[in-house]
Amino acid sequence: MTDGKIKTSSPRDGVLMIVMERPEKRNALTPDMITALHDAFDRADADHDTRVIVLTGAGDTAFCAGHDIKAIEPGDLGHLYEEEHMRVFLRPRDTMKPVIAAINGSAYAGGFCLAIASDIRLATPKATFAVPGARLGIVPIAGQSSRLPHLLPAAIVNEMVMTGAPLTSSRAHHFGFVNEVVAGDELVDRALAMAATMTKLSPFALQSYKRIAQTTLYGSVSEADAMEYWLAMAAGQGADVREGLAAFAERREPRFTGARNTPS
Repeated sequence: MTDGKIKTSSPRDGVLMIVMERPEKRNALTPDMITALHDAFDRADADHDTRVIVLTGAGDTAFCAGHDIKAIEPGDLGHLYEEEHMRVFLRPRDTMKPVIAAINGSAYAGGFCLAIASDIRLATPKATFAVPGARLGIVPIAGQSSRLPHLLPAAIVNEMVMTGAPLTSSRAHHFGFVNEVVAGDELVDRALAMAATMTKLSPFALQSYKRIAQTTLYGSVSEADAMEYWLAMAAGQGADVREGLAAFAERREPRFTGARNTPS
C-alpha cells in the first residue's frame, strides 16, 4: 500500500468524505495521490448533491505530511513547484463547497496547508501543526506565509516558521485556529455530524458566505461589501430564500435545493 490512494465515500446524504490513505508514510502525497485528490474535489464541485466535504487522513498518527519529499530526487526539486502539485494544497479553499478538516494527527508542510485552506478544523488532542520548510531551505508557500497570519497571531506564526516548532492542537484551539478538539475515536463522527447539520442549510447561502469571508480575509473589505450585497440580492430571487421563508411561516424544517443562483 506504499503507493497510497485517495478514498472517497458518501457516509451521509449530501456529504463527501475524502480520506488520504497512506498511513505508513504519514499520508504523504505521491503524484498519483495528488491527481486523485484534484479529481475528488472536481467531482464534489460538479455534483449538485454534494453539499459538504469532510477531509481526513487514514490512521491515527498523521493527517498529511504534504509531498513525499523522500521520494523526490535531489535534482528534481522543481517537481514540488509544478502548478498541479502546489494548487492541490489550496483545493479546500478553492472549492465552492464548505470543507471540514478532521485532523487526526500531525499536519505538517502541505498537510498544514490543507488545514489552513479548510473552512472548519476539528483536531484530536495529539494533532500537531508545523511549518518545516526552512529546515529544508524551502520558503513556506501555499498559504503558510500568506494566509496563516490571518488565522493565527503573528507572533505564533513567526515562532512556527522561524523555529520549525510544532503547534499543539490545544494551543491551536486556544488561538482560534482549531474549532474543536475531539477525542480520536470520535473525530470522524463529530465531523460527519457537523456536516449533516450544514447540509440542512441553504447551499447558496453557505457558498456565498464562503466567497465573501475569503474576500474579506484575503482581499479587501470594500470588495467583500459589494459581493455581499450582490449575492444577497441574487439570493432574494432564488428558490432557497422562498423555501426558507415558507418553512419559517409554516413552522417546519426547510428543504433547500440550491437549484438556482449557485455562486460561480
